[in-house]
Amino acid sequence: MTGLKDLRLIPLLSTLKVWLSLAAWGVSLPLLVLPIPAEPAIMAYAFELFLLFLFVASLRLRKQSVIIVIALLAIGWLVLPEWPDWEHIKQTGSFVLIFACLMPTMTLVRATAMTMPSVRRTQDRLAALPPEHTASGLQLTSQMLGAVMNVGAFALVSAALPKNADVNRRLVAAQAAIRGMNAAVLWSPFFISFAVAGFYLPAGFASGAISLGVLHTILFFIITAAIAAPAGARFAFWQSLHPLFPIASRLFFAIFCVIIISLTTGLTALYAIVATMPLLCIFQMLRRPDTFRPIISNFLALQKNSGDELVIISLSMLIASLAGQTDYMTAMLTGLFGGIPDIQLMLFALPAIVWASSVIGVHPVISSAPLLAFFAPSLSVYDAAFIAQAHMIGWGTGTMVSYSSLSVVTVGEQFNLKTSQLSFGFNFLASGGLAIGAGILLGFSHQLFYPFFG
Repeated sequence: MTGLKDLRLIPLLSTLKVWLSLAAWGVSLPLLVLPIPAEPAIMAYAFELFLLFLFVASLRLRKQSVIIVIALLAIGWLVLPEWPDWEHIKQTGSFVLIFACLMPTMTLVRATAMTMPSVRRTQDRLAALPPEHTASGLQLTSQMLGAVMNVGAFALVSAALPKNADVNRRLVAAQAAIRGMNAAVLWSPFFISFAVAGFYLPAGFASGAISLGVLHTILFFIITAAIAAPAGARFAFWQSLHPLFPIASRLFFAIFCVIIISLTTGLTALYAIVATMPLLCIFQMLRRPDTFRPIISNFLALQKNSGDELVIISLSMLIASLAGQTDYMTAMLTGLFGGIPDIQLMLFALPAIVWASSVIGVHPVISSAPLLAFFAPSLSVYDAAFIAQAHMIGWGTGTMVSYSSLSVVTVGEQFNLKTSQLSFGFNFLASGGLAIGAGILLGFSHQLFYPFFG
């Protein structure tokens, strides 16, 4: 009898979670994007509403997410000298309100993309690629889709794989999809990692960090796609690029609109995203009214099944922020890097530490955020662009292989593979090479461009 009651409770919790998410989104968005100082009482109300959503979402966590949350709480217990009181949590945690807007925004973008003929044409072209070009095609396509849709890209690219594909082909395709989507972290402002960098680093770093990210991503794609190609198959860039043609103009238009909104309003990239993308989705519905019902249906279904990543990232950010304020963490980082850290050491250590921590299951925000907070006071805007890129490299490579990564878990489900196959295969070497190699390249680039931009 209890089991039946629990089963009846699940739809109620899912519906409540959706409504709380929409309420938190609706209250938080104007507070974050309108050029009007927010009343402290309204900000506190928005934060409490968001916490209520997180509590309801935590009641429906997947088993893997429960393990991650327990690990995060254990880390918090180890690094925090004492648990903070409620007022301290409110003062420290109000910045997580951006996630109350970001996650529903990205869900709406994903729901809209699922109805677009251009996305379906991309899937069809991926499915038509010869097997020897599947890896490079999936890597490139998942990167461009993931740059805007994040993990939502995996559902679309996995649908392009033949249903009778054997384990080896599914593994090659899954690893390529992870490499592509997580490499987009290096340059796309549509990721949480970009928001984390914005919390700690001085304004003005975005364009430099994105430019460096584009360079590193191109090199990473060329090297990994060539290595992953089957023996005897010549790497063919144009064949890999072919599936992207239907969606390229729409992706560039979305990014262009975000940039324009950011420049005209003064909003940072992430705030410009949560202000711009819902408007573009509404425009798509008005342009094609027949898509209204499917988009809303897709959005509600996705929202009912989401929440794990929001619980994890919010808890991670809260612990990381609180830890960054403790004397213990400051003393440890000072002993490791010195009172005034050397920029070359920072550029090499940041991606390497974040990647290595992710391999053992520590979420990038736990390892990266305290480092950013420690480095930030000594940085110029020029330095901040390189540190932001180092942070995004660490985040991208870490989530590429960590067994606690939402990317690895999602791809395992979509491609019917074990997470261990994805975490410790070819991508383990590729991500480690990117974390270390790009860290060295960043140090060289910092010195090379300093006379011109420093």
